[in-house]
Amino acid sequence: MKRMTLKWIIGLMGLAMIGLISFQLYWIDNLISANEERFQKDVLDALNTVSDKLEKQETINAFKKLNHLSRAQVYDTALDKYQALRTPYRRTPPPQTEFTQQGSQQVFIIEDSIYGATMEVVFSMGRMDNYFFQKFNPKPPHEEELLERNLRIRALEDKLAKVSHRYEQTFEVVNKLMGSQQPLANRLNPYHLDSLLEKELTSRRIDIEYEYGVFQPRLKQFLFLTENSEPHELASSELKASLFPNDLFGNDSQIAIKFPDKRGFLMKKVWSAMTTSGVLVLVILFCFGYSIRTIVRQKKLSEMKNDFINNMTHELKTPISTVSLAVEALSDSEIERSDLREKYIHVIGEENKRLGEQVEKVLQIAAIDRNDFNLKETMLSMREMMQNAADHILMQVDQRGGRINLIDGSQKDLIKGDEMHITNIIINLLDNANKYSPEAPNITLKADSDDDNFYLSIQDRGIGMTRDQQKCIFEKFYRVPTGDLHNVKGFGLGLAYVQKIVAAHGGSIDVNSELGKGSKFSIKLPLAKNEA
Repeated sequence: MKRMTLKWIIGLMGLAMIGLISFQLYWIDNLISANEERFQKDVLDALNTVSDKLEKQETINAFKKLNHLSRAQVYDTALDKYQALRTPYRRTPPPQTEFTQQGSQQVFIIEDSIYGATMEVVFSMGRMDNYFFQKFNPKPPHEEELLERNLRIRALEDKLAKVSHRYEQTFEVVNKLMGSQQPLANRLNPYHLDSLLEKELTSRRIDIEYEYGVFQPRLKQFLFLTENSEPHELASSELKASLFPNDLFGNDSQIAIKFPDKRGFLMKKVWSAMTTSGVLVLVILFCFGYSIRTIVRQKKLSEMKNDFINNMTHELKTPISTVSLAVEALSDSEIERSDLREKYIHVIGEENKRLGEQVEKVLQIAAIDRNDFNLKETMLSMREMMQNAADHILMQVDQRGGRINLIDGSQKDLIKGDEMHITNIIINLLDNANKYSPEAPNITLKADSDDDNFYLSIQDRGIGMTRDQQKCIFEKFYRVPTGDLHNVKGFGLGLAYVQKIVAAHGGSIDVNSELGKGSKFSIKLPLAKNEA
């Protein structure tokens, strides 16, 4: 895959991820806004319901008091009394009621069918100032009859006065019902209001703490409010509803409510949706990152594979060419000397051995990747392993005019491990120190120990590595760049092999390097139990 194509793919995938995350954030924001609007609607609905119930309850209580003063009973009582006086008197026409600013008044006209006397009775509901207007025919009645009629009229007057008094009571209660004569404090029971409010909020699944109060905007003060409430915050709250909104003479009192933890309550409502959305976004981000990492890694592995093929071709081509030349020389009829034959045969054998070692390295790393290897563990002396490895590489170092400094500061050196593999990892590290030293190698092989572990370090003064290179050196096929020249042999498998073997023995390996100043590899291996 070309580098530009890879960049385009990563860019498009990144753009898609940004769009997806933006959409999720937009959706969550809309969800929170919708929940907040629904919350406000439910709260206002609860407040209006409470106000409506308070008003209805007040009406019911008032009419319970008026149960014995109903309109029908008033008129029935008056009519019953008129029926008693129907003979010889009659009432015409029906009483008329007039309402004025001073109150209400009712007019009765009563005629005496015998004497022709007419009486107009007027009584006021607001004032008990009843009066009579009487007209008599010129014909005078008998004295006894007149006295009897007067007594009856007075009795009627008493009855009508009682009716007037009951009407007065009725209008007084109605006026109180309208709130014109009762202060707001007498119309509200704080405990009843709190009970209604809690019930209505709970029925709408609003079960969080709240603060409320009854506010009078005209007076700019609260009639009462809950403890620890801030009057200023309650007064500025958007969650308000009018109390007794149907009062005929007007009433500007309001019930105001505030929820200190409203944000937390709303977030809890959408928490499951937000969590699910967040998890999905994280999963997608992880998959996106992993995909990008895999693509980049595959590209890198492809490049490393090509380098490996080139290196392997170079490493195998040299011994093959050497063997070919030796075979060609042996086939020459002019070569009859036994010493030359032995020389060429020795070259063929060495190059063949070299080919076998290269193939064996590849097979070993493949087996280690599959965990398809068995350690033949025995008791080993790390001092001996270090000495054997140093002797093995010493000739190559001497040829370049270098040296190996062996420093042994260990008190204990016995470990339980595989002799072949332990020797190979030390040789590999010494070989790298030699190969990556551009001038005469100066290698230090140092040993140390404590009560539990054996410490081995190989330090050189070679080309060193950058921090980025140090992160990759234990990967298969990775080789530290040395420029355009192919002057360092190998497949990039040595350090991967070293790390696998050290880990298989329960140890660890670290590297500390500085570009241009050399590298230091430190190995820690657990001591054998009888040594520890």
